[in-house]
Amino acid sequence: MLTVLLLASCLAMWVDAKSAFLAGTRSALWTAARPVELVAEQPWALGRGVARVFASHAALRRENATLKREVLELRGVLTRHDAVLSENARLRELYQSRQRAREDMLVADLVGVSRNPIGITIDKGRLRDVQVGQAVIDSNGLLGQIVETSALASRVLLVTDSSHSVPVRVLRNGVRAIAAGDGDDGLVLKNIPATLDIQQGDRLVTSGLGGRFPPGYPVGVVATVARDPAEMFANATVRPTAALDRSRQVLVVRSSEPRAADATGDGARPAR
Repeated sequence: MLTVLLLASCLAMWVDAKSAFLAGTRSALWTAARPVELVAEQPWALGRGVARVFASHAALRRENATLKREVLELRGVLTRHDAVLSENARLRELYQSRQRAREDMLVADLVGVSRNPIGITIDKGRLRDVQVGQAVIDSNGLLGQIVETSALASRVLLVTDSSHSVPVRVLRNGVRAIAAGDGDDGLVLKNIPATLDIQQGDRLVTSGLGGRFPPGYPVGVVATVARDPAEMFANATVRPTAALDRSRQVLVVRSSEPRAADATGDGARPAR
């Protein structure tokens, strides 16, 4: 039977190849077998579709992971970029402050902070002609003064320390007073005459009296003024102009004349 079927198949293929006698039969058989063929193809098509879905999902996960990594890297670059821009802005402010001043100034970096007394340590010392008594400023105003030096570093007493005081004048009217540190984050004008023309919002600058601080550097802005009608004196609080808790670069005013003695001419107390 197998032999007969094999011979019949060979004969049919030979006849189909040599003539169109079986064309109609072949078309009818193909039409009848097509549904069976479609059913037989379904498992393969389904498997290919599932494989494509999983492949697409895996590709999407890889792409998502890659994009997340790139976003993280870009955020890191952007963070550094913002830091560089901020650093450049501070340096430009320092440079502009230096250009506005006539004194010889030295740029220094902050390398340490102390709370008692309230001060900072900078990376310049006697080898760069830094001396005790010289004023230290940032791009906004007076920070304090040099109170101790070594060859490579110096300690700066900030204007907010309770042992520090500086002669000031009011820009609005030229009234003079002494601004002392409150031991925290501000300054005070203590025991000023109640009739003295000092108001909230007045800007204070160094007066230059006593010779320790060059004149004209911003010191602070009057925040509050307390007057008691029964008292002869008033008190005022001052918000420092300098960025005492944010400055990283400072300027040492090297041309100011350091003095070992107290500036008694204006009532300023000596720094420790």
